[in-house]
Amino acid sequence: LTVEGLEGVTSMGTPVVHRYIRDDGEEWAMWFSGRDPGIDPKVVKLSTGRLYKASSKDGLSWTRDEGVGELGCSFDLNKDEWWGFDTAHIGLGDVRLGQPDKVMTMGGVYTMYYFGGTFAEQPAADLLGEVYSKEAGESSVTGMDWRIGVALSQDGLNWSRLEGEHPTGAALDHGKPGDDFDARFLGWPLVVNHGTDDNRDGKSVYRLYYSALDTRNEPPRYTLGLATSEDSFKWTKLGVCFAGQAGTPKAFDESGVKRCFVRKLGADKEYTMIYEGKSAAGEHAIGLATSPDGISWTVGNGGKPVLEAETSAEEEAKAVGSPYLVEMDDGTVRMYYVGTAKDGTCSLRVAQAAVGDLTKWTKIA
Repeated sequence: LTVEGLEGVTSMGTPVVHRYIRDDGEEWAMWFSGRDPGIDPKVVKLSTGRLYKASSKDGLSWTRDEGVGELGCSFDLNKDEWWGFDTAHIGLGDVRLGQPDKVMTMGGVYTMYYFGGTFAEQPAADLLGEVYSKEAGESSVTGMDWRIGVALSQDGLNWSRLEGEHPTGAALDHGKPGDDFDARFLGWPLVVNHGTDDNRDGKSVYRLYYSALDTRNEPPRYTLGLATSEDSFKWTKLGVCFAGQAGTPKAFDESGVKRCFVRKLGADKEYTMIYEGKSAAGEHAIGLATSPDGISWTVGNGGKPVLEAETSAEEEAKAVGSPYLVEMDDGTVRMYYVGTAKDGTCSLRVAQAAVGDLTKWTKIA
């Protein structure tokens, strides 16, 4: 998947894609993260950095929209508040409209959920665990003190940070060290409007799924946490939501779950989760889970991944992950995801499946 006008960006990640139906056809918008040489080289090597927006008529050929940040990015590092949680690099979680996803209005307000880190340096053993840090040969890690934040926009291109309750401006903070599964970092937030809940006097319930590294285990496990809100800005944590087949020997997600996409698809009454799992060997693949309520999840496809890296494909020879789904009118679903090359460079990819069978995907870009 190529994006015109993206000179200077060396690695891309975490696509969030919207398809809008209009009277004169369809319009596509995509937000994603990008790493460039201007990001301090000490910061942990990921596709995080700055956030960009691109537009398309078909969801396959994209052109970057010119933002006001460095390299024309849409949302930049926090350069105004040295105490902020997002001064070293930022990563994308989700973008939501005030209206349903498939309705586009001129007066819509976009809400972005993102995460960021500072220049704080942490001992690798504290963050990754004794065994893993020794195997990786890392003594310290910079920029992985992630917290989750919120930004608002009238046009989806120009953003303003929404100050959270934490002193750093974050909307959601780490848990308590030694006690909580999310004491080290919170990243890749995804928000789902669960609708009204009769047990809460008919008020809307939003759910926020986020990634954390549970270092109470050895080796540590990636785990999805869950928080709820009535206004989508102030959140209450509920605890661990899903860890896939973490701890199951030889499972593709033995080391847990890193990123996810959650929705009800087609006429389904159940929730579908497409998620990135990590094996004990460090391999990343994409799996499937289902839930009747969005809280309790069952791994699907017999515990096997639905999409794996291809050693014959240079751009995703090492790993696949960060899935995001878009329903089409012909009964198919597109999965936008990240492919990682052997040198660690990340690029954006697309696969397609029937909405009734998300276990068989055909890569189309």
